[in-house]
This record gives sequence, structure tokens and C-alpha cells, in this order.
Amino acid sequence: MKQIILAILVLVAVCACDRSHDGKLDESFETHLVDIVTYTGLDDDNHATFRLDGRDDEPAVNLFSTVGAPDKVSPNQRLLLTYAVNHRSPDGSYWNIDAIGFTRIINDSIRVSSRPLDSYSMRPIKLNSVWRTGEFINVQGQLEHTGKKRQFYMMIDKETKYNDTVDAYLVHDLLDTPADSIFYWRDFYLSVNVAALKTPQAPCHVLRLHLNDVNNPSVTSRDFKIK
Repeated sequence: MKQIILAILVLVAVCACDRSHDGKLDESFETHLVDIVTYTGLDDDNHATFRLDGRDDEPAVNLFSTVGAPDKVSPNQRLLLTYAVNHRSPDGSYWNIDAIGFTRIINDSIRVSSRPLDSYSMRPIKLNSVWRTGEFINVQGQLEHTGKKRQFYMMIDKETKYNDTVDAYLVHDLLDTPADSIFYWRDFYLSVNVAALKTPQAPCHVLRLHLNDVNNPSVTSRDFKIK
């Protein structure tokens, strides 16, 4: 099973505002947005393009920039993008943007359990947010940081794969790293493609993500509509 080395940096939205001499806010200010997007390749002018999937099943927006290809990033890879919007099309289907910076995040497709569930390590996380955009379940929070290799991915229980509600879990395995190597909690972003649950052969209508959340232990699952 693929081992994932977590190396995630956190980006925050920045709003830069100037005040005029009369003490009122200047009407001209720039807002930087931060979103998980898909890098979709280069346009005819060799400028990077991205796709911002809408919340749940809202339409996607195509983002056109004036920068070249991101370093060490392949088409269809998910990124955390910091940008500013210069222009929105009348129908909202595309935006022209200033791409300011990006962070590579954990990308994966949903996996199916191959062993009994209790044989997987599901160490706790600190959950900040989890949401669906199109075919992706996105998770943002914190993990125990050790500086060593780990496994972290989303898995569905094969026993519920063909049910109306599919049970999913966040497998978090420190791979026998001793407890005294856990230094602190570190931020992460995870984006998982769940398109395999939307095929005609799969009757899934709800993905139930089971949580082991230190921040809110009373909430043990979250449901997401798939169809």
C-alpha cells in the first residue's frame, strides 16, 4: 500500500486594506483567495489553467492565469492555490486570475479495504473542515507530526461498497513510529476523488465518513450526498 509522506504548508487568506486620510476605508483593496483547485494544464499561450469545483454539485469555474506551469505539478493534480480575481465572465464559467502561489496537497482516489477494518490504524486527527466539491471529498485539519513516513488516506469498507450508504474511514498509520517521536500537530489538506462511487454499477447515494476527531469527539461521522 502506498506510503504517503506528509509535507504540507498552510496558506491563509490575506486582505490588504489601506485607510484614507479621513479615517474611512479606501474603496480600492485587493483580496487574496485560497482554494483547493485542480491544475488542468496550459492554454494556447502556455499559461497555467485551473478548475475550481463548486460546492457539492454546483458548476465548476475555469481559472485562467498569466503564469507558466507550476513546478513539479502534473495535470489533474490537486493544489491549494492562492490567487486574486481580475475578471469574471458574465455567466460565471471562467475567471481571469493572478496566481500568487500554490502548495501541493495530499491527492488520492478513494480506496477499498482489503482486510478487516480493525486491522487498520486510525489514529485521531484534529478536524477543521470537511466538504465535497464535485467528485472530491476535501479534508483540512491537523495530524500528529513525527517527521517520519506515515500512511494517510480515505478508505471505504468493502462490506458496504454496494450499499445505498457507503462507510468510509480515514486510515492514519504512523508505521510503528514510537510515541516519543510525536512532536506536535501539523496542518494538512487532503483531497480524495470519489468518482468511483458515482458509476452506474455503484448504487451509492451517501458517503458516511467516520471520524476520530480530537476537536469534536461527540461527532463520529459526517454524511455526503453522492448522487
